[in-house]
Amino acid sequence: MQSGVVTSLYLLCCILRILKIKELANTIAAALFYPLKAFTKSSWGKFNGHIPGDGFTSKTEVSENDNLNSYDPGCSMVTAPYSSGFHSDDALSQNDCSSSNLSLREVLLAYVTKGNDIEVLGSLGLLATLLQTKELDESMLDGLGILPQRKQHKKLLLEALVGEASGEEQLFSPKNSLARDRFGSELEYYHEKIKEHYGVSSQPTDVGTSPLVHRFQVIDALVSLFCRSNISAETLWDGGWLLRQLLPYSESEFNSNHLELLKVSYNSCASALMEEVRGIWSDFLVTVLCEEWRKCKRAMESSSPRKEWTCMLLPPHKFSSEVDVPDGSSFVAGERMLELVKVFVLQHQLQIFALGKALPEQPPICLPGDRSVNHRAKTSGIDVSGPKPGIELSLGDAVPCRIAFERGKERHFWFLAISVGTSGWLVLAEELPLRQTHGVIRVAAPLAGCNPKIDDKHPKWLHLRIRPSSLPFLDSAKFNDHGKSKKALIDGRWTLAFRDEESCKSAFMMIVEEMGLQSDEVHRRLKPLLNLEMATDSSSSSVCDPDDSSSFRTHTNSL
Repeated sequence: MQSGVVTSLYLLCCILRILKIKELANTIAAALFYPLKAFTKSSWGKFNGHIPGDGFTSKTEVSENDNLNSYDPGCSMVTAPYSSGFHSDDALSQNDCSSSNLSLREVLLAYVTKGNDIEVLGSLGLLATLLQTKELDESMLDGLGILPQRKQHKKLLLEALVGEASGEEQLFSPKNSLARDRFGSELEYYHEKIKEHYGVSSQPTDVGTSPLVHRFQVIDALVSLFCRSNISAETLWDGGWLLRQLLPYSESEFNSNHLELLKVSYNSCASALMEEVRGIWSDFLVTVLCEEWRKCKRAMESSSPRKEWTCMLLPPHKFSSEVDVPDGSSFVAGERMLELVKVFVLQHQLQIFALGKALPEQPPICLPGDRSVNHRAKTSGIDVSGPKPGIELSLGDAVPCRIAFERGKERHFWFLAISVGTSGWLVLAEELPLRQTHGVIRVAAPLAGCNPKIDDKHPKWLHLRIRPSSLPFLDSAKFNDHGKSKKALIDGRWTLAFRDEESCKSAFMMIVEEMGLQSDEVHRRLKPLLNLEMATDSSSSSVCDPDDSSSFRTHTNSL
C-alpha cells in the first residue's frame, strides 16, 4: 500500500490509540530501530508456508486447502510489494533522509529537523502517541529516547526502595547498566518476534546504543526545530509540548549548545517583535501577547497534546499573503503579527523552562501608567474608553478639513488624532453651532496603521489608511469554518482636504506625534518581557514601575 509518509504516520497513531495491545505497541516501537531497507526489501509475507500472490494481500488470508483453525492472530499483518509508509522517495531525498542505513527512528527525527510543516507534525504526532501509549513498556520508551524524566526518577526510586538495585547509584546515575540491560533484553525479544513472524532479515541499528544517547538525539532534534523559521507556530507549540513532557523538572539535559541556539532564536524573535511595536496592529500587541501567553502555558503544561492528530492530514492554513489578498493589507499584517507573537511566546517560555523555573500565569509586562492619558487626550476630554459617535469633545487642537464619504457629497469636519495608552484614534467631529470650541464625534478610526501620507501633487490632501477596529480572524462571527473572512478583506481609505498646506502638515505632524506616543507606551509595557535576564529572574514581579521606561527609539537603535 503505497501511502504517503504523513498518512502512514497518522495510521500508526490510529493503530496505537485504537488497538490497545501490549504486544502490538511494543512491536511497533521495536520496528522503529530497523533501517528503511528492512521494509522496502521485504516485500512478501509468509503464513504457514503460504506465499501470497501479487498485489495487495493480507496474511490473514488463506487458501481453500489451508486449515482455518491454524490461524494465529499474532501473525496478522497486511503487506504489499515494497510497502513502506516511511519510504517516500521525494520527501526523503529532499531532506537528506534517504539513506537506507537510517533507522525509522532516525528518519522521524530527520523529519523534525529538515521536513516540511506537515512532516514535522506527523513525526511529532507519532512520538507523542508513543509517549502516551500505556501499553508500551517504559524500557522501550527509554530506548527510543522519549521516556519522561519524571517516570525515570519514579522507576529508579521504586527499584531502590524494593532493593532491586543499589538505590543511590541507580537513582543518580543516568548511565546505569541495569536500565540498558533491561532495554536490550526486551528489544531483542521483540526483534526476534519481528524476524520470526514477518520475515525481516535485516539487522536493527543502534540496538547497543545507550538510551541516554537516543534521549539527547531527541532533544537535539527538538531544539533544532525551535530554531527553524519555516515552521508554523502551531506545529512549534506541539514540539514545545513534547519537550515539556521529556524534561518537566530539570534543565540539566540542555547542554551549552542547546542554550545558545535557543537564545539566538529568542533574540531573533524579540527583534521581530520590536518591529510590531510600530506596526499596523501595535494597539493589539499587548492584548494578543497576554492571551497567547495563557494559551501557550496551558498547552505546554497539559497532560495531552492540544488537538487531534487528524490535523496532519489536512492542508496547512494558508496565510492571506499566499492567496488573493493585497500584500499591504492590514489583514495580512495581523496574521503575521499573531504568528510572530505565538512563536515569541513559545521561545520566551522555553527560556524560562530551560532554567528549570515555573512559568508565571501572566507575562512579565508593565501595567498601564499615569501617563497613559496624554495632554491632547485630556484637553479633548477622551479617556481610555475611547471616542464614541455622538459624544462631545473639545476641539482645542483639531484642524478643520473636508471629506467626501459619498461621491459628490463633501462634508466639513474637524480632524483630531488622539492616543490614550496603547490605544489611539483618528477622529472626525462636527462643530457645535452654539459652542464653537466643542464638537460632536461623528466618525472614529484606529490610529495604528493609518500610514499618513501627504499627496505628492496636492499638498493640501492627506491620505490615510483605515484598517478594521479589531483583528477579524479573532472574531468568530466574521469568519467561516475554513478561516476565510465572510467579507472582502480590503482596508478603507480617507483623503482629507485641508484649507492650506500648513494645516495639512499640522495634521500630519499631529498623527506622527500621537503614533509615537502610542508606540512608546506599547514598548514601555513590553520592556520587562524583552529584557530576558529580568523576565527570567524568579524574583521579578509580573508588573514594573510605570515610571521605569526608556525611549522606544533609543531601544530600537540599540537593537
